[in-house]
Amino acid sequence: MERKESIINKFEKAGLVTVVVIWLLRAVFGPDFNFALLVTTTVLSVYYLWFGFFIFNKLRPWDLIHRHIRQSINRFAVVTGILMGVIISQTLIAIIFGFYLFPGTQTVVTISAIVLLLFTGFLVIVQIIDKKSRPHCNRYYLRAGLLGIFLLLLWLVPLETRLEILYKDYPEFRAAYIEYVNNPDCERAIQKLRDERSRFR
Repeated sequence: MERKESIINKFEKAGLVTVVVIWLLRAVFGPDFNFALLVTTTVLSVYYLWFGFFIFNKLRPWDLIHRHIRQSINRFAVVTGILMGVIISQTLIAIIFGFYLFPGTQTVVTISAIVLLLFTGFLVIVQIIDKKSRPHCNRYYLRAGLLGIFLLLLWLVPLETRLEILYKDYPEFRAAYIEYVNNPDCERAIQKLRDERSRFR
């Protein structure tokens, strides 16, 4: 039987919608939305990390007091529910890196995209082998698909194009970042990038 949404699920949905809207505003209007993006995305990432199991299994912490509810949760739902929260949290952090272009951005985004794809593929294969309905997997697919679109765009779009879109009104920052990427060990390039990035604080 499908469980009703708890306050945890409702808060998560509201948070996810809010974060996606802020991402879109950040892409359109530029770094003016940097602070809002950083705060809301970080809070949602921590929320998934702490409550992923409850979100994807539509449970509340106090539901675990009831023996019949505990017995209805199998080991697969427990392990994958926790992993779903961790992976969605990691994806959100990678998207923050993608917008902010922190050092190591491409590595973080690449690792997160690969982990997201591999874990999603694993769940699909398990569902093909075991035909039983796993509603919590379907809830994960919706969120992974939505966040995966943003992550894959940040992964696949060339760096120069991303800089042009995200920092179109800041040619000095774009030039400083390209110089840093080409000379990551150059102290002058590092300091120049720091100076340009400080404009957004």
